[in-house]
Amino acid sequence: MMGMVFTGFIELIEDEFGYETLDALLQSCELDSEGIYTAVGSYNHEELLQLVVKLSEMSSVPVTELVKLFGKKLFVELIGGHPEIASEMTDSFDLLSKIDSYIHVEVYKLYPQAELPKFSCERLGDNAIRLHYQSNRPFASFAEGLLDGCANHFNEHFEITRTPETKDSETDVIFNITRTPIPS
Repeated sequence: MMGMVFTGFIELIEDEFGYETLDALLQSCELDSEGIYTAVGSYNHEELLQLVVKLSEMSSVPVTELVKLFGKKLFVELIGGHPEIASEMTDSFDLLSKIDSYIHVEVYKLYPQAELPKFSCERLGDNAIRLHYQSNRPFASFAEGLLDGCANHFNEHFEITRTPETKDSETDVIFNITRTPIPS
């Protein structure tokens, strides 16, 4: 898994829970990397899962809520680091419809070894879309957080309904999304 995901999660922990919590978390986990991450490195996604589960235990915040919060925060960082992507998009649905055909193509140019999830998108109308998330990794809640971040970026509100396609609702999920503008 891309190092920038790990460094982003470490920043989230420090920002939201404090350095003491981050230090205690890293001390309590048995990580092959020893909790030392670089944005350009590549790490086993099991380490991220271990960190999230342990942080949930320490903070009493459910795992899915932590992962969604992280996805929302990371969307802001991704767009901030690559403003050209969002500037070429007309709205959130334009961006969502181009995840695999444009955004992931650009990611592979920078990180050829990246293992990205697959997204297929179906427009159901002007304000409704169906997004199918498929991954070998259990991060559908992370994807949902990214969706929330996308809505915020475009000053929209998403109502999201999740339908698991398999028993494991974190690896193969249909997101039915209805959007409305946020009142000024």
